[in-house]
Amino acid sequence: MSFVFAPYCIPAVPVWERKNEYFPVHRVYCVGANYTDHVKEVGAEGRERPFFFCKPADALVISHEGKEVEMTYPRDTHNLNLEVELVIAIGKNAPEKGIITTEEAMDYVWGYAAGVEFTRRDWHLTLREKRLAWEKAKSFDQSVLITDIRPKEYAPDPEKMDLWLYVDNQERQRGKCNHMIWNVAEIISELSTSWQLCAGDLIYTGTPAGTGPIEAGQAFEGGVGGVGVFKAKMTA
Repeated sequence: MSFVFAPYCIPAVPVWERKNEYFPVHRVYCVGANYTDHVKEVGAEGRERPFFFCKPADALVISHEGKEVEMTYPRDTHNLNLEVELVIAIGKNAPEKGIITTEEAMDYVWGYAAGVEFTRRDWHLTLREKRLAWEKAKSFDQSVLITDIRPKEYAPDPEKMDLWLYVDNQERQRGKCNHMIWNVAEIISELSTSWQLCAGDLIYTGTPAGTGPIEAGQAFEGGVGGVGVFKAKMTA
């Protein structure tokens, strides 16, 4: 087999405390409005069916614990928002037909990571008002950050995890994963009704209240308890 130009490298995330072992990334899914306080913050209500959007796998930025990573403020926005999230790493392929039940769902989890999802909020508001697709608001370069992936046997139960995010040493977000409207098993099952989940898929599970902007020159840090911590600076 020959290619007209050299193929790009497969996006991959390091595995926690395993030297030279990586988790190859297939797709990146994100869940919208999945925490009770955040749902109230955006003016919604109730336990509505979750909605999903995708990010390019090569939009991932890796943050190693104990090291600050530099990110570039994205082009074409004046209002970049960030939010902390628990990330699920899927470790095996689902059947081509049928769905994953909630009883089966945890068997598909390989591990967890802490993540940050970024939004061009100015574009998000404009596109949402016009009922247009969100790609320009969500699916840009460096639009998701992730820590090393921790195998699930070394991570606490998601119901016992907490999340936090600081921007320039000021607390921005704090919450608990047991406040998710749709839990890990339910998210996996619901996703499988529309897509065949595959080994290498990542699922960003939503965020608590407190999402807000970050400017070029500001630093941020945070994490998910028992899973990973991150530290980064947004450069011009």
